[in-house]
Amino acid sequence: MGETAITFLIVPVVTAFIGYVTNWTAVKMIFHPREPVGIGPLKWQGIVYRLAPKFASEIAATTGKVLSPDDVVDRVAPAALATRVVAEHPGEVDAIIGEAFDALASGAWESMAPPARDQLRSALLAQVDESAGAAVAELGHRAGELVDLDRIIVDQLSGDNADRLARVAGEVGARELRFIELYGGVFGFVVGLVQAAGYSMFGRWWTMPIVGAVVGLGTNWLAIQMIFRPLEPRRYLGLITYQGMFPKRQREIAVDYGRIVATEVLTPRNLIDHISASPALADVGRDLTERARVQIASMRPLLTMLTGTEPSDAQLDKAVGVLTERLGHLLGVARASVEDHLAASLRLDALVEDRLGALDKLQFERMLRGIFEEDEVILVVIGGALGGAVGVVQGGMIVALGL
Repeated sequence: MGETAITFLIVPVVTAFIGYVTNWTAVKMIFHPREPVGIGPLKWQGIVYRLAPKFASEIAATTGKVLSPDDVVDRVAPAALATRVVAEHPGEVDAIIGEAFDALASGAWESMAPPARDQLRSALLAQVDESAGAAVAELGHRAGELVDLDRIIVDQLSGDNADRLARVAGEVGARELRFIELYGGVFGFVVGLVQAAGYSMFGRWWTMPIVGAVVGLGTNWLAIQMIFRPLEPRRYLGLITYQGMFPKRQREIAVDYGRIVATEVLTPRNLIDHISASPALADVGRDLTERARVQIASMRPLLTMLTGTEPSDAQLDKAVGVLTERLGHLLGVARASVEDHLAASLRLDALVEDRLGALDKLQFERMLRGIFEEDEVILVVIGGALGGAVGVVQGGMIVALGL
């Protein structure tokens, strides 16, 4: 086999290896290492981990364009929730009613005939249904104060939860990241053919590291651009139609992200914990307690008939206090039921999927662009450095083989 043939065999293969390895390394550097490694200015930490709060904020901002606190509150379905809690915890409900009724007349609940109990229970549960609707309406008025979706998303995707962010980014951008790796090899092979032709013409080994550096720089830069641009299909040279991989897969990615949002980020558990810690919840509680007092006061004729004595304002206040305190406790006991109900009624996965799939492409790309944009220059330069280093080895092989 002639020297030129051997050159054209070895050089493109090695250059393809350069392209693949540099791009593979760049992808790994996005996610690894989890903790900083190195000394001084040479220290490196995976981009996702180092910039987790910033990247999580980008995702939160994108999510905020398709989902609002009002969307969450509007989907609670309060009447169905109240019905489910009552049906699944009848003993606790009767205990609450009995304790509240005893606040009006000590021992009256135990001495009450079953039909009278049923009548009182039905009346109170009707008030509960109405109160549940009023509670959600009040939450709706204060949705922006009670539910900070940006904060929940950032909390769930950064800090101690940065591993989740890395996994989400890896899942959402899996195809794009794999493309970067494979593209490096393919493009490197093509450039290697040009490199071999150049070496055959000029016969200088030092062209190898130069071309290797160019390959490393070019493949990393171009691969990143091809992920996001063009936003819409565009025809090149009248032969090839191409659209950036990320915008092309917008609908598919919306499905994946909607599932992740509903099952890992804006879960019923996380939403409940977040609202429970909100300072605005105390104001909502006071408003609802006052509403409950008005509703119980409207039942005064029925209560008078059942107890034989018209309850005083102080007794009504005491009964309302018992009801609100015990209902709060009941919601804690029934939390699993509440979470199951919210998971079924919120359906945030379908909502996010539908709206994110139709989002403006420039706004959509911010979900993934941040991890490349922040240190894109570094990734490209490292690709060039690695390409140049492998090119030196490549040139040494050519000299050693006497080609």
